[in-house]
Order: sequence, then C-alpha cells, then structure tokens
Amino acid sequence: MAILASLSPRCFTIFQRSMIQSDDLPLSEILDSSLIADAFEEDKVDFGIADEDVFTPAITLWAMVSQFLFAKTGRSCKAAAGRVVSLWARTANRVVAQNAGNFCRAKAKIPTATVRKIALRLASEAEQQSLEFDDPHSPLNDLLAEDRVSPQVIAAIRSVPIGGRIIMVDGFTIDAPDTKENQAKYPQPPAQSDGLGFPMIRCVCLVSMLTGMLIDLGYAPYSGKGTGETAILRQLRSSLRKGDILVADSYYFNYWLIAMCLDIGVHVVMKNHHLRDDNPIGANRLSETERTVKWVRPLRPSWMPKKVCRKVPRLIEMRLSDIAADKIGSRSDGFTVATTLLDTQAYPGDWIGSVFEGRWIVEPDIGSVECTMGLEHLRGQSPETLEREIWTAMLTYNLVRLKMLQSGYAGASEIWGMSFTETYQLLSTNWLLCACTGVNEALVTSAQAQGICAVVGNRPDRSEPRENKRRPKVLKLMTVPRRIYHAMLAALSKIP
Repeated sequence: MAILASLSPRCFTIFQRSMIQSDDLPLSEILDSSLIADAFEEDKVDFGIADEDVFTPAITLWAMVSQFLFAKTGRSCKAAAGRVVSLWARTANRVVAQNAGNFCRAKAKIPTATVRKIALRLASEAEQQSLEFDDPHSPLNDLLAEDRVSPQVIAAIRSVPIGGRIIMVDGFTIDAPDTKENQAKYPQPPAQSDGLGFPMIRCVCLVSMLTGMLIDLGYAPYSGKGTGETAILRQLRSSLRKGDILVADSYYFNYWLIAMCLDIGVHVVMKNHHLRDDNPIGANRLSETERTVKWVRPLRPSWMPKKVCRKVPRLIEMRLSDIAADKIGSRSDGFTVATTLLDTQAYPGDWIGSVFEGRWIVEPDIGSVECTMGLEHLRGQSPETLEREIWTAMLTYNLVRLKMLQSGYAGASEIWGMSFTETYQLLSTNWLLCACTGVNEALVTSAQAQGICAVVGNRPDRSEPRENKRRPKVLKLMTVPRRIYHAMLAALSKIP
C-alpha cells in the first residue's frame, strides 16, 4: 500500500526507492526532505490530479531521469513510457497504454527552471553536508575510517583545511538535431556549409573538486557575441560565494574575470597565460619558485560599461608559483600557476600545485557526462526541449554523484577513488526494479558494496597516449545537403 500511495501526484518517494535509500545512509535526509516536491510547488507545477491520470509530476520526472540512465534506444520517449507502463502494472495492478505522446506532453508541462532548481538544490545540500563530514572536528567525521582510500592529489588537497568549496570550471560542446528551430537559436559552427552541420551548444560547468557535484551550468550558441566560455562563466557569478576557490586553465585567465572573483570574495588558481611573462620585471621574489607581481588594469573591453569599469581595481596582486612537471608523458617540463592566495604559510606552493593538478579531474568528469551518460548528442527537436534535456541530464548526474557520496562516506572511500560508471550502472539496473518492489536491507547493503567495489584514479605517474588503436568504420561523408542529394538521385533515375 505504501508503494501504491507513492504514485499520487504530490508524492515523490518514488525517487527514494529508485535511489536505493535507507535512513541509515549518510546524506539520506537530502532526498527524505521535500526537496523535489517544494520545487514543483514553488513553480506551481500541478497536473495529473485525476484518478485516471498516468503521468503525474513525480512519475513524469522519474521517467525523464530514467531516460539518462539508459543508452541509445533505451533513451527514447517510447522506452521511458514503457517503464511507466511496467511501474503501474506492478504497483497498482493497472494496465495502461504505452503512449509516448502522453509522456512527451507531460514532459512539456515541467518547466526547465524547475528541473534546474532541483539539480542545483541537490548539489547545494550535498555540498553543505559533505563539508560537515570532512570537518575533522565534526562528530560526523567519526563515520570515516582513518585510512580513507584517496587518490594522491586529493589527499594532498585535503591536507590543508580551507572551510569552503574548491570549484573546477571547464567547457564543452554538444550538438542537437538539425531542425529549423534549433538552428535558429543554436546555429551550427560558421565554418560548416549550410545543410551539412548540426546545431551546436557551448557549455561551461562548475564542478566541486571534493564532491564531484555539478554546482551550476551555463550554455550559449557556439559562436557570436557573448558566447565565449569566459562570457558564459560571468553568467554563473551568482553560483559563486565568498570563500570559494575557482580552479581553471589559462583560457579563463584574464584581468576582468579575476577582478570579478575578488569582488565576490572568491580566490582563483589558474595556469598563467602564455602571453604573460612568468618572471616579470619588478616581481617580489618570495622563494626560488615563487614571487608576487602587481598587474595593472588593461583598457576597457567593448562589452563592459564605463561605470562598471571604473569600479574595477587599478591593481591586482597575484602570486606566481612554478610547478614542475617531470612525470612520464608530460608535454612540458613545468609551468607557472597564478593565484590570488597570497599567504604562503597557509597555502604552500606544493599545495597550490596539487590544487591545479586536481583540476584535471574535471576532464574525465565531463567525459562521464558526454560519454557515459550520452549527452554528446541531444535528441530534442526544439530549443525548449533541448534545454530541458540538458538539465534533466544534469539532475541525473547529480543523483549519481549523491549515490557515490553515500557509498563513499558509509564505506570510508574517496569519491574520486570510485567508479562513476559502476554507480551509474547500479542505478540504471535498479531504477525500475526498486520503484516497483521497494527496498529492503539486503538490497541497500549490496548496493553500497557495489558502489565501492572498484577503486580507480589512484594511478600516480600514469601515462597514456592520446591515440586510438581501433580504427573507426567511417562511411562516406555527406558533402551536400540531403535534400540536394535526393534531388540528384531523382534526376539520375530519369536519365535513360
């Protein structure tokens, strides 16, 4: 009866079952609270209230998330509607039609802003509670073993308490179906000929270095004014808060972005841009490998109003740290990292180097989103459905990360020493099963063990070439739009 009651329009406990939750698990109160229900209520999302309605808000969102737990044909709306059919048959002993159209119409009633709100609140709650777990003076820390398994670089980062978040920033691109609506808002790259390219979206994500949760995501067309990664990052300003440390590569390294971060109270750790001198004249030498330098405000860029420019400080003091890169396979002997963390006692140079090295964690993290979850190619036929699809994927990603955090804290394992793919497979395997049958103690225990059974990432000095051994089977590439190709075939067929 409890499972049947969870199918009511305003009940979201179906997510607790599919996430294999138990009150004894760390962070279980995040999904126990009304996090999802409150977001729907705030945005006045209310449909499926009649007794005969199949797609309630909870079941619709549950089915939307299920799409990103499966690949290829299992991701279709028809497959998701089929899972809803099985859910109703098992839990309510009710036969309903497998109607993908009804599912798509129900999806359209859930605003993208609501899905985004749920994903970001999930990250915020998990991040806050994780900081309490990681606080050495917190009683919650007693749940962790002293010999916590951790990749070497993460262990070095954790050795210095900072009391805030370390946030990695990076960008990636995804493409969408070639429809007029998608091309109008997210045009294909200008270098591609008309009819041969696909609409492309440029994304910039903020990911927590210590939890792996997606803090926020911004996106824009691939090209045009205000579509660069630094411009998108400025749109995410509200997601940064005082005490954060922002880690990025040299692409994001510019005076205006650093000034924006300092205005918020956010420190930066970034690779020094190749156009800036690593050993400028007049630098204040701190040690053989470190020095401080004062940068002068450059000329106002065209996109910045004069009133805003006048508020930007004329000088910014930066600390430059030389980092050796003597590992096998390194593309250079070393490089220079620039940071606004000027206190060398609180933040030693070796720690700064570890923080920047940890930035490379975000690369396979984005790979998890694009490849494991299959976000590289979207399916939506309109910009609205594309954006809802992006945020549903981000919500799914954060749910997987939450499950990894639960397994990690309960089993004394570092999240970056666990396999994202294995946890993703765990949820995809049990998503429908647990929603239908519920969760018992044995299932919770086995799920926790499965989440930490594989140890990854702790491979110091690993070197792998950026080359593929298996040759792809490439078909002949299209050189003219399909409509022209069909016209050519039709013309050839008429030739006697």
